[in-house]
Parts: sequence; structure tokens; C-alpha cells
Amino acid sequence: MSTNATALDKRLKRFAAKVAERIDGTVAALQSAAQEAQTSDGAGATKLSHFVDATCRLLEQRSDDDVLAGAGYAVDAAAQSCAPAMIWWVRRGGSLVERSHSVDPEADSFYDYAAMRWFKAARTDCRPTLSGPFIDTWGSDDYTVTVSVPVAVDGQSWGVLAADVDVRRFVDALAADLRAMRAPVALVNEADRVVVSTVPSLSTGLPIRPRGTRDDRAVERRRHPVSDYGWSVVVLDS
Repeated sequence: MSTNATALDKRLKRFAAKVAERIDGTVAALQSAAQEAQTSDGAGATKLSHFVDATCRLLEQRSDDDVLAGAGYAVDAAAQSCAPAMIWWVRRGGSLVERSHSVDPEADSFYDYAAMRWFKAARTDCRPTLSGPFIDTWGSDDYTVTVSVPVAVDGQSWGVLAADVDVRRFVDALAADLRAMRAPVALVNEADRVVVSTVPSLSTGLPIRPRGTRDDRAVERRRHPVSDYGWSVVVLDS
């Protein structure tokens, strides 16, 4: 391997570690909020109120330049033998505003959170999960990544605690590191869709290998995993 390639690999590893560190911070905040609610007194509706309170504090404690745009809690209705319930808060200027979601299957605006990856994967895999980037039509109407963690009390699933990461702010925080790569590089999710890249034609949300085309603009050369979150930093042939 040439000296330039070795230097690039080192930069890639540092970048992957920095991305993981930023994600770790959000996961740790969610897990801390979940632990606080899990160990609180009460059951049923009282326990649920503690999860709601923990979600609010999660957003209130973040700095003004933080990447978190919203956070909430969704009940595992199947495990709790209850009706679906979801509480979600978003930042609006300097205030927190509740963002309502209809969980009634008969409603035109039904939001089936139990079928969403951020809920389903976190609950099924019992581990922190990254979902996105996707256009958050239910919230910010912009690209979002949802970080979610499962919530269990005495070994029984209660639901999922999650937070929305504003992709624009997340990307801005990584821009200088990306420019330093001086190579065609993309940060991609578990499905090889772009979170951010240095290739102008590969914007957020696009696959690095367009389906049904012979476009070889993004032929993968090598990749570095972002911890065990399923994301990777990929070097591309542009």
C-alpha cells in the first residue's frame, strides 16, 4: 500500500471513529433517560409518565447547537396488552412542542410506528438502532436520522425511546473532516444509502450504486465500519 493510501486509511479510520463518537453520545443520552425512567417508582400510566418526562429532559438538556431535533417514546402495545401510544417532542426555536401522531388504524393520517424500522429493529434486536436518512414528513420535513434504544422493565419490553438527528447539522459538524479526505468518500447507512459524501452527484439519501443503470461513478474501493451501528465510511471511484 502506498504512503498516500496509508495516510488516507488513517484519516478514514479517524473519521469513522468521530462519527461513532457522535452517535455514541446520543445513544448514551437515550440510555440514561431510559434508565432513569425504568428505575422510577410506579407502574402503568405512572411509569409511562416517567418515560415522557425523561424524553422532555433529554431535549431540554441539549445545547443550542446540538443536532437533536426531536425525541419521544413509543409504547410496545403488543407486549403491554394495551392500545398503541406515542409521545413525541420537537424543538421549535427555544421551546419544546408536542408533535402529535395518530395511532388509530382507522384514521387517514395513521402512523404505524410499530412497523417503522426505528421501533421494530430496536425492539427485536434489543440494541441501539440507526434508521435513515429519510425525509421526516411527520416532523421536520427534512432529512433525519432516528436513533432508538429499546426499553425494558424487569425483562419485559415497554417500548422504544428515540431521538431525531437533524442531518444538516450533523453533516455541518463533519464537513471539515470530509474536506480533509481529499478523496471521493461517502458515509453510508446499512443499506448503502448516502448520509453525506464528497461526491457532488451523491447527495443525502441516494444509493451509492444506482439500481438499473450502468453508472459506475461509485465503485467501492474499501470501507471502514462506524462502530457496530451498521454504517460505513466508503472510498469510491468517482
